[in-house]
Amino acid sequence: MGHDNHLTHSDTSCRCVSMKQNPLNIPDISTPVAIMVRHAERYPIGNMENALELLLTAKGKEDAFTLGWNLSGFSPLSIYHSPVPRCKETADSIRDGILSANQKATVEGLLLDLGGPYITGDWYAVVKAIEEIGHARFIRKWFNNELPASLIMSLPEAARIQLKILIHQLHTGSNSTINVTHDWNIMIMREYFLHLRHEDIGDPDYLDGLYAFIEKDRVHLGYHGTVIVPDLEHIEA
Repeated sequence: MGHDNHLTHSDTSCRCVSMKQNPLNIPDISTPVAIMVRHAERYPIGNMENALELLLTAKGKEDAFTLGWNLSGFSPLSIYHSPVPRCKETADSIRDGILSANQKATVEGLLLDLGGPYITGDWYAVVKAIEEIGHARFIRKWFNNELPASLIMSLPEAARIQLKILIHQLHTGSNSTINVTHDWNIMIMREYFLHLRHEDIGDPDYLDGLYAFIEKDRVHLGYHGTVIVPDLEHIEA
């Protein structure tokens, strides 16, 4: 992919955070952490054209609340979300879970880049392509740079936009952050930076995600048991 990441493993370099549960396997660190998660469980998609309108199920809201409780040890937390309504719902429920643990959290608002900044063409053209070849094949063709730039941006460019969100938060804020986004945003980061293909590990679950932190003046990016030092070329905080 034209980039080189230094891989380490969190289970040998650090211990897990002491909390009720640690579903993202975030290391025990003394500096702020920037987290990016997929939204919680939504109602099933019947028509891709209306997919962005679907809201959370009752279980989704409960699961997001529980995630907030489990991440409350990183308080104070600033929470951001995609413009899509279910991501706002997820952010609100995560905040409520953190507050229930008597910790501090604020939903700061939406970030456009947590939505679909990589869509360069018409959304309905993307929907048509997915319906014609299937979701998994569409993602593979996208990540292999086999789709036109007039429809969707390249994997490297899309991944840099997502990582830049986390780096900016780490460099400019004093709080840890949670960013609620979508499965594609997580898949972009997993494949480009960690070389984890959806064909091998599956699509991200609801509330699955990554995290970033700074240690010894270097940005680290983690996904469950693996932490890397990503190549930051062409990325500005």
